[in-house]
Amino acid sequence: MSDSQNDDELQQTPQAWQPRFGIGTMLLLMLIVSVVGAAASYFVRAMQGGRAAQLAFILFTLAAPLLLVVIVSLVQSLFRRR
Repeated sequence: MSDSQNDDELQQTPQAWQPRFGIGTMLLLMLIVSVVGAAASYFVRAMQGGRAAQLAFILFTLAAPLLLVVIVSLVQSLFRRR
C-alpha cells in the first residue's frame, strides 16, 4: 500500500521549469546582436559624414553576414567531430 502512495505522490509533484534554450543558443544570439550593433555604429558614423566610414559600413554590412555564417559553421563542425 505504501508503494502505491509513493508512486501517486511522485506523479503529483510538478516538474521544475527548464529553459528551452542552452548556453550555445544564448552565445549565438549575443554574437548576432554584437554584429548588428557594430554595423549600426558604422552606419551612425557614415551618416555623420566621412567617406571612410561610409566605405567601412558598406563593406561591413556586406561581408559580416557571410563571415558570421562561415565562422559558426566551422565551430559547429569542430564540435561535431569530437
